[in-house]
Amino acid sequence: MKKYRLLSAALILFVSTGTIKAQDAKAKSILDKLSAKTQTYTSMKAEFEYVMKNEAEDLEENQSGSILTKGEKYHLEIAGQKIISDGKTVWTVLDEAEEVQVNTVPEEDDSEDFISPTKILTLWEKGFKYKYSNSSTLNGAAVDVINLYPEDADNKSFHTIKLYVNRAKLVVDQIEIKGKDGTDFIYKITSFQTNESIDENNFTFSTSQHPSYDVIDLR
Repeated sequence: MKKYRLLSAALILFVSTGTIKAQDAKAKSILDKLSAKTQTYTSMKAEFEYVMKNEAEDLEENQSGSILTKGEKYHLEIAGQKIISDGKTVWTVLDEAEEVQVNTVPEEDDSEDFISPTKILTLWEKGFKYKYSNSSTLNGAAVDVINLYPEDADNKSFHTIKLYVNRAKLVVDQIEIKGKDGTDFIYKITSFQTNESIDENNFTFSTSQHPSYDVIDLR
């Protein structure tokens, strides 16, 4: 099964060692405001475009996806996969193959690159240093670009995460994950909604409703 590394979504993310002297005051101010705003969300629904590219290998792959989150629960869809979690269990569903893999949600401290999709909008709060990079425009909107660097850099497969923060809306419009192997992962948020009512059934996989699926329990 081909696996995709995701923010949230999933998410599974990638950073190399970098020299950061101190937490950047301007970046901290922006990120603190983002964190405060995110705490007001009871749920989140987003659609995104995903690009994986490696210029040295002349590789570029484009996908689209969507994610729902509510508390520690999430439902991520990308590249023919559904990754569903109720906060305790993770189901990776391949509808075309009629297969589902079942895992326990990993502890973030026990997994090198795992970051839960529910933490993607606050991932800077733990395990990262940050620095204000520059102001720019993205799709006609003014954005502040902030670089995140993992504190445990030697055990990560990525060296930098770039956040493009929409200055007017105070939301993240784009995330770039820059891998140590030269592969970049870019997530462009195309729609973003919060505090909507979401059916709890979105966060579980029912084997009774999918009797023909091969269930592979990896717990």
